[in-house]
Amino acid sequence: MIRLWQHRAGWLGLSALLGCGGLIGCGSSPPTRFYILTDIAATASAPAAGTAPASTAGAPGTAAATGNHPTPVPVQLGPVTLAPELDRPELVTRSSPNRVHVADFERWAAPLADQIRRVLSDDLAARLPPGLIINTAEPAGGEPRRTLSIAIDEFYGDDACAVSLRAGWSLSGPNAGSVHGTEQLQIPGSAPCGDQLPAAMSRALAALAERLATVIAAH
Repeated sequence: MIRLWQHRAGWLGLSALLGCGGLIGCGSSPPTRFYILTDIAATASAPAAGTAPASTAGAPGTAAATGNHPTPVPVQLGPVTLAPELDRPELVTRSSPNRVHVADFERWAAPLADQIRRVLSDDLAARLPPGLIINTAEPAGGEPRRTLSIAIDEFYGDDACAVSLRAGWSLSGPNAGSVHGTEQLQIPGSAPCGDQLPAAMSRALAALAERLATVIAAH
């Protein structure tokens, strides 16, 4: 009787082991996927320095005058600040007005704030005259330069890859002048989008760069 029970228990254990081996995820986790943001080429010609934007707030920045035209002062994008709920390695999507989803196995390959700063700087450089945007890695020298500060308050996508972006910005001159404002953008999606959300978020940053390029060119 004891041997019969041991024999049945052995078969039950073997059956459970074989059943577990035939199922994906029996005691294992799905692979983690890593994503990056990318810059997007400009679709229109770069605005010339001195072009007035549709609307700005604050006082104009400082520039040296040459005849009737100001000499553009180069701009460098400062560190980007993120809302606390966005400042994390995982991709965060919004599922309702008061609920977000944090993806356990979908992560940014580098800190999101650093990626936004790099991509925005590259997007601006592609939309403005050469030399007007200083590389983010270039150390400060003795030449005058302006600083563009960005604060991201909202940067979410959803399951359809629709993206909502709200950012405050401030462009400060080498002396005391500055302009500032807020931009709100909505990028429509198309369901299902799979793993294309970072690409949609990159398009939102390119749209933000289009607006900021007009502001920079005006001052």
